[in-house]
Amino acid sequence: MARLASQASRRPNSTRLLLRQGTRTVCGICGFVRLRGAPSREGDDSIVERMLSSLRHRGPDESGCIARQGVALANARLSIIDVAGGHQPVHNEDGTVHVVFNGEIYNQAALREDLATRGHRFASRTDTEILTHLYEEEGGELLQRLNGMFAIALWDEGNGQLLLARDRLGIKPLFFTETDGMFAFASEIKALLRLPGMAPAVDPAAIDQYLSLRYSGGQSTLFRGIQQLLPGQALVVDIRAGNWTTHNYWEPWKGEPPAPAATMDDAARRVRELLDDAVRLRLMSDVPFGAFLSGGLDSSGIVALMAQHMEEPVETFAIRFSEEPRLDEGAHAQAVSRHCETRHHEVDCTADRVELLPQLLSHFDSPFADPIIVPTHQVAAAAREHVKVILTGEGADELFGGYTRFVSDAQIRRLAMLPGFVRSALSALTSRVPSADSLHRALLLADQPPAQRALTWIEAFDEQERRSMYVDAEAVDRGAERLYAECALDTPGSHPLEQLLFCELRLRLPDCMLTRTDRMTMAVSLEGRTPFLDHRLVEEALWMPHGFKVKGGSEKEVLKKALAPLLPATTPRRKKQGLAVPFALWTRHGLEASIRRVLSPERVERRGLLQPAYVASLLDRWGPHAARHSQLVWSLLCLELWFRMYVDTGNDRLDPTTPLSQVA
Repeated sequence: MARLASQASRRPNSTRLLLRQGTRTVCGICGFVRLRGAPSREGDDSIVERMLSSLRHRGPDESGCIARQGVALANARLSIIDVAGGHQPVHNEDGTVHVVFNGEIYNQAALREDLATRGHRFASRTDTEILTHLYEEEGGELLQRLNGMFAIALWDEGNGQLLLARDRLGIKPLFFTETDGMFAFASEIKALLRLPGMAPAVDPAAIDQYLSLRYSGGQSTLFRGIQQLLPGQALVVDIRAGNWTTHNYWEPWKGEPPAPAATMDDAARRVRELLDDAVRLRLMSDVPFGAFLSGGLDSSGIVALMAQHMEEPVETFAIRFSEEPRLDEGAHAQAVSRHCETRHHEVDCTADRVELLPQLLSHFDSPFADPIIVPTHQVAAAAREHVKVILTGEGADELFGGYTRFVSDAQIRRLAMLPGFVRSALSALTSRVPSADSLHRALLLADQPPAQRALTWIEAFDEQERRSMYVDAEAVDRGAERLYAECALDTPGSHPLEQLLFCELRLRLPDCMLTRTDRMTMAVSLEGRTPFLDHRLVEEALWMPHGFKVKGGSEKEVLKKALAPLLPATTPRRKKQGLAVPFALWTRHGLEASIRRVLSPERVERRGLLQPAYVASLLDRWGPHAARHSQLVWSLLCLELWFRMYVDTGNDRLDPTTPLSQVA
């Protein structure tokens, strides 16, 4: 890792933030309750400790647990503020309310002040303790008061209930299952797999969804019986009655729309104010922090706002691709670093990093075929050598229409004006020409409703391809299609662009983008914070006129206008590049033999899921100019590695630390 810019001098006109406003922890949580007094065949403390041991990477600084009366709560902690305090679980004054918590409550100072005026007294500065007092005042309605990212587990001894909750946008994960008289939860699936008698059983419908999306979406996971709490959702377990219910506590799109900004200037001003405050709130820390910087609009805007609030130079971290200069944004990141006077670092992501793929996938507990996990993990590990907290630009594209496909969608709608027989003939022709992938996909999109287009834009294997490659063609479940169709029904607005954006925000953002960032930062015990996903800014953007976002052939217009005064003149108007990886080059550079071995006809036939001839044909068409085929190969590779690590037993079991080239 090279330092590109010398340390900048202190900024005479900047303000020094008051950082010590409360203890904050990002960590891993887990626990369980025994329903209706179900008997224990093993000590509860040993069970929860076994679960917790699988989450140490999320919280290496300390751990704590409570196990009594058939209830166990545990926490592995990464200390960010007041590192000597903040032990969890946290309890209220009379010891009847207990909380474990993963995340950050950014408005905890205001909440603490409000609770103090109501007579509450605090034993620590932890924001976790605020949850116990706020619960005493407002019960489950406390979630409406929180500005933050979080996964919460709260046990109320008095009413015999366990409350679980996940933040509004799904920044922090939370999984749950019911098994053998127990209801259990955890930040990651691997902790649930350590429950007594818990044998992994694969859900075929979730496999089909993965092959469509390249990740596990919605509430389902690839393990039958293990579910994910959705963004903005709470779950209440009645321990005595032995049942549980869920409800959505945040659905602003179902309410009355606020008065929209009258002009683009008004909208840009409001976006700038909200984002600036979101950044300010996320700069509270007793440990070093920095930012990922690509040189694009989103990360550059975050860095520029950070620089305005800090005396010391911002620590920035960038990814380089020396093997593929056309994907390298390093020069743009350097330009922003010079402009904002940051202390800049960069890492070069090369093909040999793919050797870590089994290890990286083990942090997801599900197949996850986004190759960006490779550079994300590398830059996170590099950042962790200098800082404990990192600010990122996730969410801006989903809020303000930042993907080029949003601009292309208008052109797609014009293709729909061609006669149907012409589109059908062109589609059949382009499906057989790898270099015509883009046109083929555009023709498929032309006849589809917006929600279906949102899926097709990002889909790996389409329905017909899945039907052709399965051993059992009836394995096609169309779960991904249902997810998108149901999501579109809640869209706040009727314009096709609004439906596309809403599906991105509610589905792909939490299940892909935020999952990727959480797992790869937590893998190295680094906390990621996402200012664009402050719920106040999200609610503002939800109802913003779509013409303020995508206008003509340009995306994120309102955000460009909001951030332009802070950035180099070329940054807002630079053509969006986005983080991409040269994985067609990677997978054929030294690792092709390994991939063909993992996906050999013998291995595929023994797995019994896919047609060996179909996979062999896909490998034969895999080449340097067939980008989509490379993506499909990568998807099958990740699936097979997941089976080897999580489902297979005995000698077939794959140790996640095995380099890809050594996988037999």
